[in-house]
Amino acid sequence: MDRRDFLRSAGTTAASGYLLAATAGVAAASDRPQWNRRWRSYLSNPDSHPLIPNVSHAGYRRGELPLPRLGVRVSVTAFGAVGDGVTDCTAAFTEAVERVGATGGGTVYVPPGTYLLTGIVWVHHSRVAIRGAGRHRTRLFFDRSLTECYRPGSRNEWSWSGGLVWFIPRELRGALEESGFTGNEGWLANRDLSTVTADVPRGRRRIPVSDPSAFQTGRHVLLLADNTTDNSLLAHLAGDVPGTATYAWATAAKRLRPELTDWPLAVNFARYRFPVQVHRVEKDAVVLAQPLKIDLRAGWSPRFATLGPAITESGIEDLTIEMRQVPQTAHHLDPGFNGPHFQAAMNCWVRDVDLWHADNGFGSTTTKGVTMTGVRVGGRARHHTFICRVQTHDLLVDHFEIPAATTPLAPGAAHHGINTEGFSSGNVWSNGVMEGTFDSHRALPFESVRTAITVTNNGITGGAGDAGPRWGARFCHWNVDVLGGRAHGVRLEEHAPYSAAVGVRGTTGPTDHPKDFTGELSSVVDALDEAVLPANLYEAQLRHRLRGTTQERGDA
Repeated sequence: MDRRDFLRSAGTTAASGYLLAATAGVAAASDRPQWNRRWRSYLSNPDSHPLIPNVSHAGYRRGELPLPRLGVRVSVTAFGAVGDGVTDCTAAFTEAVERVGATGGGTVYVPPGTYLLTGIVWVHHSRVAIRGAGRHRTRLFFDRSLTECYRPGSRNEWSWSGGLVWFIPRELRGALEESGFTGNEGWLANRDLSTVTADVPRGRRRIPVSDPSAFQTGRHVLLLADNTTDNSLLAHLAGDVPGTATYAWATAAKRLRPELTDWPLAVNFARYRFPVQVHRVEKDAVVLAQPLKIDLRAGWSPRFATLGPAITESGIEDLTIEMRQVPQTAHHLDPGFNGPHFQAAMNCWVRDVDLWHADNGFGSTTTKGVTMTGVRVGGRARHHTFICRVQTHDLLVDHFEIPAATTPLAPGAAHHGINTEGFSSGNVWSNGVMEGTFDSHRALPFESVRTAITVTNNGITGGAGDAGPRWGARFCHWNVDVLGGRAHGVRLEEHAPYSAAVGVRGTTGPTDHPKDFTGELSSVVDALDEAVLPANLYEAQLRHRLRGTTQERGDA
C-alpha cells in the first residue's frame, strides 16, 4: 500500500487533505525510476555496508512474523465500563487489564462507544492487547493529563516520556517512582552471563564467549559495551570519522559522560545496551539472530547479561484515543496528555490507532522490536509526534500520518516530528505523510532509515547543547519528497557521518544545522530530485533477507 492508498484506507480527514493533494503532484513528476547503484552496492554487503544500515530486522519479531491477534478474554463492560462518554471507566479498564494479564494474557475488548478515562491505563503484563471495534467506533477519551492524574513532572519529563496508556514492567515503574523519575529508565537487574573473548567487527553474528553454557537458544539477552573515558565508543557510534578526534567530547557531550555531569539521566548512557535473541549456541560462541550494529572491542568490556523485567507481546489496536483539548504550553512544559508509551518493552505493537489533541504522540523508551502501523497523530499543535529515545532499537513506524495541526503553535512552543535520540539504532520510519521534520535530539542516534515519506518540513530538531552529536553514523533517507524546499533535518550529507540521501526530492542544499564534525564524513547524496528503486528501502531489505535466509530466522 503506497502513501496515498494508506490515507484513503485510514479515512483521511479534512486536516490532512492538503497533504494528499500536494503529494499527487510530486508523485506524477517522477516517472520511470531506476534501480539505484547504492542498492546494488548494499546487496553485495548488507550486514556491514558503510553507508546503508541493514534495518530489515526492525519491528515485531524482526519482521519475520505478522502481528498477532490475541484471542478476546474479557470485555471492559464486564467490569463496569460504559461507553457513554460520561461514566468514569478508569477502574474498569485497570481491573480488566490486570485480570487478563494475571491469568496468562489475551485481549481486553472495548466495544463501540466513548469511554471516559481519568487516569493512566497501566499495562504491566506481557501478552495483553487492548482492542477496540475500529478506529471510527471505539474512542478512549482522556480527561486528565499525567500531571493531573499521576504526578507533576519534576523535570518536565512529560515533555518526552510517559503515556496515558503505559506499557511498562511493574518493577521499573516502582523504581522510577522511588527515584523521582531519575536514573535508569530501561532494563533492570541485568546479571552478567558471559564475556566476549575477542574483538568482533560490525555485521557479524557469531560472537566468541567465555561461557557458552550460560546461553539458551531462543532466549533474549542484553549485549553490553562500556562507554569509556577515552570516548572511543562515542567516536565509534559516529563512524570513527577523523573529526571525532577533535570533537569536544568533555564539554559538548558532557551528558553522555556520567563522571562529568550531574544530569540525573546520564546513567542511561554509561554503556551501550542492545537486546538480541540467541539463534544458536556453539562450543565456544553464540550466534545471534541478527548482525551486530557496532564493533565489539576489548577496551569496552563487551559482555552479555540477562535482560531483566520486560513487557513482551502486548499492544493496542483498532480504536481512537482523544485528549481533552487544552491550550498548548510553551516548550518543555507539557502537562502530559501523551499517547501510548512503551518502556522496557519488546516485540509489542500499535495497530490502526488514531490519536488526537496530544501533547506528545506515540512513545518508546528503551525498547526493542516495537511496530507502530496504521497510526495517525492529529488535532491541535503538538510537541513530539513520535518519540524514540534512550537506546530504543529496531522500532518500525509504518503507514503513518501527521496531518497539519488544527491550531497554531503556542508562543515559545515547538513541533519536532519523528524523533530519535540517545544511542538508538536500527529504527525505521516508512510510508508516511507528515508535517514536522526528521528530528534528532542528539546523544548519538545511529543506523536509521526514513523511506517513502512525504514531509511538509516545518518542524525543528531539538536537544541540549551538551548532549553530544546530533547524528551518528549511517542515517539513510531514501525516496523522500520535501514540500516547501526546506532541507532542515533531511539533507544530512555534511552533518551525519557515513550517511546517504538517495532520491530526496524538493530541497536545494544540505540542512542548516551547525556541523558537529570537521573533515571528511564519507557521506553521499545520489539521485537528487529523482525517484529511485527500490521505492521503499526497508521493505526491499526485508524481502531480500527473508527470501535468502528463511531457514535462518532464529525464532524461538
